[in-house]
Amino acid sequence: MTTSSFRPLYARSDSDVRAENAQETAIRETQPEVHATGAGRLGWRWFLASAIAACVAVVAHAYFLGWTTPFGLFGNGIDTIVYRHGAYVVQHGEPLYEFALFDIGLPFTYPPFAALAFAPLALLSVTSAVTVVQAINLLLIYVAVVASWRALGYRSATMYLVSVGLAVALTWLEPVRMTIWLGQINVLLLVLVLLDLTRGEGSRLRGVGVGIAAGLKLTPAFFVLHLLAQRQWRAAVTAIAAFTVTVLAGLIVIPADSWRFWTSTMIDSERIGALASPANQSIHGALARLWPGNTPPFAVWLVLAIVVAALALWVAARAQAAGKTLLALTICGMATPMVSPFAWGHHWVWCIPLTVLALDYANRHRTWWSWLAPIAVTTPMIAWYFTDYRGIKAIGIFMFEGSPAFEFAVQFTYPAVFLTTLVVVLVGSRIRPTAGRDDARQ
Repeated sequence: MTTSSFRPLYARSDSDVRAENAQETAIRETQPEVHATGAGRLGWRWFLASAIAACVAVVAHAYFLGWTTPFGLFGNGIDTIVYRHGAYVVQHGEPLYEFALFDIGLPFTYPPFAALAFAPLALLSVTSAVTVVQAINLLLIYVAVVASWRALGYRSATMYLVSVGLAVALTWLEPVRMTIWLGQINVLLLVLVLLDLTRGEGSRLRGVGVGIAAGLKLTPAFFVLHLLAQRQWRAAVTAIAAFTVTVLAGLIVIPADSWRFWTSTMIDSERIGALASPANQSIHGALARLWPGNTPPFAVWLVLAIVVAALALWVAARAQAAGKTLLALTICGMATPMVSPFAWGHHWVWCIPLTVLALDYANRHRTWWSWLAPIAVTTPMIAWYFTDYRGIKAIGIFMFEGSPAFEFAVQFTYPAVFLTTLVVVLVGSRIRPTAGRDDARQ
């Protein structure tokens, strides 16, 4: 009998240690990349604060405009009606991209797959369809808040309660309020991407959510570039494959409409809205407002969009290298409306995780000045109830009326928020590439 036969059970050889380390590494690679927080939990003070914020938002909604008045939170649903009608015309064999609803002529501007996905809405009455979509949006806002906290490493029970109050309070932000008011799908796209890309890198499903979101609306395809920049090849291929399936579904079911969309409708930004309108909160809109005659050459916008996209991907890569997955995704999410040909204010719903990031910063630092972060993030995006822009109430600051100089300045609000975020990340935070995600600290 050799000496090694008497080795205690708890003694481990070098090969045992290497095997355990390899197993731990494999486990970590299947888990979401979480950002370590100083506190890692939200106490009852947070619950109380979120409840107060929610009450303030509810009172503001009810007092200033009411709930179901034309400009009340639940008083419109016009985009849901367009979705429903798009599904209806497809089911009845009518051209998808030729109809225009209401006096202002709202067309269907989404990929063909979206009309197929909206099919259940055609089975409901207009009122029921609007109510269902608005209810789903409220739930999705909560899901987005919870997913953001979880991506930052929060797991306490109070986090789920705090998220209820925060989700309600966030309905006071213009992108979120307008998404509910119009019955839009922006938060759905956010949740599809957020849940998809905060899952473990080892998941075979990673990328599916991005592909489906891009099939519903093209802008989430930007996240494929992020995956490629991160060399997450399998997730990128999966996203492209999922998107391709949505394109093929449209070509098979409605081939004529699909051909029209992919060859002409897709590139017609004027079909969405006036390019130089202050409502266009993209870099294209900003450029149009600055350009003589409001018609910048396509090549100029394209070059500028590529530069902005590259900058966003670079900053996101630095954040990702430091283990800050949510920050990286939020930067990319904000970049999607920034580089789009046309971006309404309600396209900027990545203000939801941006707000959570700012609150996390305040929670970890716990100084009076750290609360400037959430204040700075939310103030430019509040829906100002006392405003009235050409009969439209509760608008964002970018639609404010005043002196010519003031109006000109505020028209660049959301692009300014995006660029400021990039500057803060690069200059104000201590982002450093780390050897491993478990060492990530901010």
